[in-house]
Order: sequence, then C-alpha cells, then structure tokens
Amino acid sequence: MAMEQTKAKKSRRLSTKGIVLIVVISFLIACMAVVGVAAIIINNRKSQTSEYYNQKVATFKEENSRFLKGQIVFLGDSITDLCPLENYYSDLDKATYNRGIGGDTTQGVIDRLQVSLYDIAPSEIVLMIGTNDVNWRVSNDQIVKNYKYILDDIKTNLPEAKLFVMSIIPQNYDLTVQTYVDESNSKIRDINPKINELAVSHGYTYLDLYSLVVDENTRLNQNYSDDGIHLNEAGFAVWTNLVKPLL
Repeated sequence: MAMEQTKAKKSRRLSTKGIVLIVVISFLIACMAVVGVAAIIINNRKSQTSEYYNQKVATFKEENSRFLKGQIVFLGDSITDLCPLENYYSDLDKATYNRGIGGDTTQGVIDRLQVSLYDIAPSEIVLMIGTNDVNWRVSNDQIVKNYKYILDDIKTNLPEAKLFVMSIIPQNYDLTVQTYVDESNSKIRDINPKINELAVSHGYTYLDLYSLVVDENTRLNQNYSDDGIHLNEAGFAVWTNLVKPLL
C-alpha cells in the first residue's frame, strides 16, 4: 500500500512538472512569436520609410535644377509633407517649397540638408521635426543633440537665412493606447523648452505651435486633427496664422 501511494505521489509530481514545463515552453514560444512579428513590423516600417525617403530626396534633387534660390522652404516630416502650402502661402512674394518627408526624423533631416536646403539656398526656413523621433523612442538627449547639429549646420551654410523653429506638437490617439500617448506627450513637453533654448542661442525664432493646438488634457486638440498626430485643415490654418505674418 505504501509503495502504491509513493508511486502515485511521484506520478502526480511528474504530471505537475510536465504541465509547468508545457506552460513555460508555450509562453516562450508565444514571446518569440511576438518578438518576431514586432521585428517584421519594424523592419517593414524602416524599409518603407527608407524607400519613400529616397524617392522624395530624388524628387528634391530634380526640383532643385529649376527652383529659384532665396525662397521659402518648409522642412519636416509628414506633418509638413501633407500641408498644401499653395492653399495658404500662394499670395506671398516668395515661392514656398515643401521639403517634408513622411516618417522622417531629426537624423533624416541631417542626412538631407544639402539637397533639401543648401542646393537652393532659401532665405527663410520653417523647421518642424521630432514627432517620429518621439514615437520611435529616440532619447530626449539624442533628439536635442540632433537639433543642435541641424541649427549649427544651417548657421554655417546659410548664415543669412531666417529660421523659424516650430515646437513639436502634442499627440492624441485612441484610448486603447492612452499610456503610450501620455508618454509621448511627456517627452514632447520636456523637449520643446530645450528646442526653444537652442533656437534662441542661435539667433533663430522659436514658434510655440504646441500651445495653440493642445487641449485641456495636454493632448492634440481633436478640432485640429483627424488622426491624433497630423494636422487637418483647421490645424494647418492655426499653423499658418502663426507663421505667415513673419514670412
């Protein structure tokens, strides 16, 4: 009897260990699958962004052969890329050239300063970049470092140009990613004053678009965006009213 009880206990222990082992293995497999999918998504995003980035830079090179020098350039990411400048600035004496690239970052801007700016030597530049850096979790210190490089380089290569440095605007996604949005907006609130300091130290103008489009919850006001990150027509109007009198 004692022998049978001992065997039963061992059997139960082995059974329990087997179940635990199966659960652990299943968990590890699930984790590996999630990591694999995430890697695919990130790699696809990078490759798509790179392809679009390269296409846009090639377009800029082609445009530079016929664009006038001494005009106005809007430089940035998709927020700039999607802005129909002709709807807002066609009555200015100078032409406005859109040098926004969807998905671009501060590093991406650094890599294309020659093509985007120097080859056509604009007299005025409107810079708004950093949203994708924030979303892709580039450190605040690195974002500020990249901003400093951009301002330093423009000061060296276009010393007479006026540069209007825009704040990074807040975001407002669905509540399912509320924590993510709040984290991004926290980063933006930390970075903007540092961008302001850099602009002032370089003798450039910092324009606080953030304060004009933020809501009472420190998120992007839904009146100015249809997707929580890009500006809509009303948002572009707010931006225009801030920038245009200075151009």
